[in-house]
Amino acid sequence: MSSLIAAVLVLLLGAAGCLLPLHNRTRAGIGVLSQVVATALVVSTVTPVLLGGAPLTAELAWAYPVGTLRVRLDALGAFFLVWSLPMTLLGSLYAVGYLRPHFETKRHLGLHYALLNLTSLSFVLVYTGDHALVFLLGWEIAALAAWLLVIWDYTNQKVRFAGFNYLVSTHIGLIFLVAAFMILYTHTASWELGSFGQWLRGHVGSERNLVFLLLVTSFGLKSAFFPFHSWLPRAHAAAPAHVSALMSGVIHKAGLYALVRFIFLIGQPDEWMGWFLIGFSALSAVIGALYTVGQRDLKRLLGYSSTENVGIAGIGFGIGCLGLAWDNTALVALGFSGGLLHVLNHAFFKCQLFYAAGAVYQATHTVDMEKLGGLSRLMPWTALSFLLGGVAISALPPLNGFTSEFVIYSGLFTGEPIATWAKVALGAGGAVLAFVGAVSALSITRAFGVVFLGGPRDTSLHAPAEVSHWMLLPMGVHALGVIVLGVLPGLGFMLVRGSTELALSALPTQGADVLQPVADSLSRIGMISGALALTIGLLIWLRTRAARLPAGTPMATGPTWGCGHGAPNPRMQYTGSSFSSDFQARFKGVMVTLRRQKAPLGYFPDDSYLITDCVDAVERRLFSVIKHGDASAGELSSKLREDDPRIAFAAALIAIVLISGLVVLASGPLP
Repeated sequence: MSSLIAAVLVLLLGAAGCLLPLHNRTRAGIGVLSQVVATALVVSTVTPVLLGGAPLTAELAWAYPVGTLRVRLDALGAFFLVWSLPMTLLGSLYAVGYLRPHFETKRHLGLHYALLNLTSLSFVLVYTGDHALVFLLGWEIAALAAWLLVIWDYTNQKVRFAGFNYLVSTHIGLIFLVAAFMILYTHTASWELGSFGQWLRGHVGSERNLVFLLLVTSFGLKSAFFPFHSWLPRAHAAAPAHVSALMSGVIHKAGLYALVRFIFLIGQPDEWMGWFLIGFSALSAVIGALYTVGQRDLKRLLGYSSTENVGIAGIGFGIGCLGLAWDNTALVALGFSGGLLHVLNHAFFKCQLFYAAGAVYQATHTVDMEKLGGLSRLMPWTALSFLLGGVAISALPPLNGFTSEFVIYSGLFTGEPIATWAKVALGAGGAVLAFVGAVSALSITRAFGVVFLGGPRDTSLHAPAEVSHWMLLPMGVHALGVIVLGVLPGLGFMLVRGSTELALSALPTQGADVLQPVADSLSRIGMISGALALTIGLLIWLRTRAARLPAGTPMATGPTWGCGHGAPNPRMQYTGSSFSSDFQARFKGVMVTLRRQKAPLGYFPDDSYLITDCVDAVERRLFSVIKHGDASAGELSSKLREDDPRIAFAAALIAIVLISGLVVLASGPLP
């Protein structure tokens, strides 16, 4: 545990060093170097615990009413820490290339790198905190650091609004979390999570149900489950690419960690909790997938896909909850291992996709798909990175997205002896997951085809070129992880095995190891599909080589046959909107599309346009309610005479009556 404390100190010192009056290049170097040292310390500490070692604990005496601050590192916390800090380090390296144009300006880049250090520090606190206040401290540091990172371009009003939206949403979630902790403290007189777990395991009933719902709401807001997701696409579209990657792939995985942690603390949840998680998560996956199809902003599209993928992971956790409720070893193992594996896989391919989107933005100064096109010839490495991430997020073999969803499918189509109606319900969940995968494949095909294939749709864009090695390196590392975890899924199972054993320890009896047969099947699929992909790639390369003419061979030139049209232009290509218009028409009740147009008038019209945009129905309805509420409050205020003392007297009298009633109805001594 001393290494973790040293890592925290290194991150704090690095953050302080980034704020010194130095050159921006030096500040960035201090930030990256401190993260390298802290990451090495953390990984060397958590790896033995992750591979089966004993948990690590430490205590610090504190004054009343806090009591003893306790931290504990077990297999679940080690699983999240072992990749969270390395990925944050990769994001910091990416930022060197992404923010390079600002190195010679007056912008203080040290603050940006200091916030990245604080983000890494928050992971250590959240994933090791065994005391509610330590947990909440890390939770709040992550929220505030992410907010300040999002509003990097604070002079833009849309960026400020996106940051404010995120800040409000995350603190609403904090209110629900504090409310749950207050209920638990009232019953346990302790801030330790272990004491919370003892009470949760021993008190089945309405209060435990209420705590569960409060926690799910808080963690749902943190991880952007539907319908708590409206802050997510705005924040991702506004933030720098590496911040979007870290928010989606790393920072908000803290919500999923907390969800799993409290499920483990409950021990044996009620059956309805498992079904609730499956339904809640399936709805998030479906809505998130649908909204990806209609977006024209590439980063906004990737933001909605995060709602889809946390829903997929949540389905796995719901299966694990049912297994705990039914004392079913197979469902516990398949559910939690599949969900946690998907959390890891999503972190790899989502960061990779955001990094590719950031490269597109830096090269062209836009992520509007309706203006882009033909980038694969000018940015081949970025195109390849996006393609690999797209195949992975579509859950296609041999990449890592397939492995985790295969495990979740194994839980949904289980052969365990459970009730027939339960098998039907789980099978319906499998059908929903299959639909989500198909929609995700459609969405990523649309994005890759429109952005990287064809020709540029707006010739006035900045001439694109491949980005720097600082940005390509993180993309390459994530691409390697996507491939390795897909072709060699045993590595992923090794990382989640300790966490799965924590879940299984809540069961009175242990069954056979159901993960090994699944891992063996995935290994065979990975090797076969990997070999097939290599063969196809080799054949394409050989065909390209064979098609090349010998040096000095004259090449015949002539106009390309234009199907009877002699003047092709970029406007003849499919756009993102036309690609998905038929699909959107079938789901127009969910995917609200706004049209802005100016029809051509006269024989020689000066200007005309048609712009379509898929808007968030939940956000649109929320803003409508706020608008009507504000109007109603203003109307009521205008009817009341603010200077009339009778109004103030009446309000005070009502407040006194309500407080007196609460005091009279309360029972028992004050705590």
